[in-house]
Amino acid sequence: MFFFYFNRNNAAPPLNIGPQGIINRLMPCAAPDKSGFLADGDTSLLVQCLHWNTARSRLEPAPLYHAESRISAASWARLDNREELAKKLAIASKDLAGMCDTELILLSYLKWRETCVDHLIGDFVFVIHDRQRNTVFCGRDHMGVRPFYYFASGDLFVCATNVSALRQVHGVPFSIDERWVAEYMVHNSMSFDRTPYHNIKKLPPAHFLTVTPQQVQLQQYFTLSAEPALKLKDSREYVAAYREQLEEAIKCRLDSEYAIGSELSGGIDSSTITAFAAKLLDQPLSRLHCFGFAFAELEPQYILAVSKACRIPNTHIVANLQDHHMTTRRSLELLGYPMEHGNGPLHEPFYRLAERLDVRTMLSGFGGDEFGTTIHGYMVPMELLLQRRYRDLYRILPGNALFRFLRMVKLEWRRRTTANFTASSHASGFYEAYRQRWAHHIIRPELVRRCGIEERYFEEARFDAGYTDLKRFTLEKRWMPFVPTRMENCTLMAAGRKIDYRWPLLDVRLVRLFLAIPSEENFYRGMGRYLHRRAIAGVVPDLVAWKPGKDMGAIMGGQGARDFEHLRQVTIDDLHPSLAEHLDTDKLQQQIEQLPRILAAPLGDNKRGQYTRNIQAVKQLDTWLKTVSTDYTD
Repeated sequence: MFFFYFNRNNAAPPLNIGPQGIINRLMPCAAPDKSGFLADGDTSLLVQCLHWNTARSRLEPAPLYHAESRISAASWARLDNREELAKKLAIASKDLAGMCDTELILLSYLKWRETCVDHLIGDFVFVIHDRQRNTVFCGRDHMGVRPFYYFASGDLFVCATNVSALRQVHGVPFSIDERWVAEYMVHNSMSFDRTPYHNIKKLPPAHFLTVTPQQVQLQQYFTLSAEPALKLKDSREYVAAYREQLEEAIKCRLDSEYAIGSELSGGIDSSTITAFAAKLLDQPLSRLHCFGFAFAELEPQYILAVSKACRIPNTHIVANLQDHHMTTRRSLELLGYPMEHGNGPLHEPFYRLAERLDVRTMLSGFGGDEFGTTIHGYMVPMELLLQRRYRDLYRILPGNALFRFLRMVKLEWRRRTTANFTASSHASGFYEAYRQRWAHHIIRPELVRRCGIEERYFEEARFDAGYTDLKRFTLEKRWMPFVPTRMENCTLMAAGRKIDYRWPLLDVRLVRLFLAIPSEENFYRGMGRYLHRRAIAGVVPDLVAWKPGKDMGAIMGGQGARDFEHLRQVTIDDLHPSLAEHLDTDKLQQQIEQLPRILAAPLGDNKRGQYTRNIQAVKQLDTWLKTVSTDYTD
């Protein structure tokens, strides 16, 4: 993790917080294994903190200074194409073994300048200060695994891997965006580039920044797009190509000198990562730990099926959550504002246990639903029908010969009566759920109108309505801000316990391959995820690999009134004044008063879910705003 301060024109006020104060904000919950800084008078300050994981992470100078070019650099990186880079840079194998990832990034910059990001594969953010050119160059990986925040004005540029490190830097304003607050209340605030603060931005995935005294230039270096169609002989070759890249995506993320953890829900994505990790891991299986929740009745069955089949000796099943108040406080320290994706704080029990077990890598199956193991194969028959590929359509439909023909007739009738499947402007199930939830929102009506909250909220309810092209739908509706936001939030929460998150199914090489393979490979005889299911055969147990859906059965026990006791403690009079201004406090008070009765309702009750989400969001916003106020008055 790192922080960088750059007085662009020697006109900004001097930095009023020392390196140790910055280190404490970069890593507020776990002391770094190594840290250091480079200062250039009042012009610049570069601070880097490290948690060791791989052998090469111990080689990081924290930060790096290249005397010959007078360039300093820091990164939070794990490069997956080191050997390929070494060949391009004419680095001998024996020399590569002694190089950290930051040095490879810096040498790439010296060779290719701004286009160096085109040659990097992995999870990375970095900052390079080129004194000879009086330039700062920053980059972020293709999928947005690692977070990067920055502020830029005419005189000042400051960046860091969390917002907390930017606080109290004189000259960096922290005015709160009321639109973000309103959108957070309806769980719609996630963005590729926005934060709750007007002037604090996120560097979007696959972008770089070039900062000089004259300008700040943001540029995209890669975009996910429909790849040129891959044309192989038959399905077996597509499966083989996909499996080869899947194995590479997992194998390159198993590099660690410490124990490795893997999230295991019993679903096909997490089971894939866990089973292949067990197969590919060089170190003893005793150093592989699985972490799963057991809230639904079938989850233990599937989790243990994978664990038993792969002979994994350490499987940890969590059946209760952590203290909400402590988790909220911790997440605010690590990120600098409320977590927008619930998995960051939700998985805190995993991180806490992993820390005790000296696990410093956590593998996640997140990203499969969005890309390689797509759950939207149902679009393939519509796509083939519109392309008039009747033979291919007939082949992939379920049933005997007669039933497949009848299904084709039914699908054609539907096409004709729905204007080529595009008649509906909203996905019916989504729209009804969104409509019911909207009735219970607690934002002041004038704020809803002023910020256009309702329009954007119901835009989400369109989801797959009108889509018949799987690849187009994936690019337009699955590559969304929630993907990097979840990784940012989880990455920082895990880093608070010296854990490095890794997401194999979001490896950009695997994603690009998925987008190049014909869509029909993902669906056959009514079975979705068909490409992935075939690729994991013999590694993931059939019970999981060929499970027809995502259903894990009924929730066991659930959360009762005692689990939500912290929400009943919310009182209107104690709310931060600026938050109260944004809320319909009468409606909020009614929901707080009705909470005990609502919690007695069945788990699927619409009010139960919405009331608890509303009050939880208010509590998190209130805690954050009071924390910010405290920071300003220190």
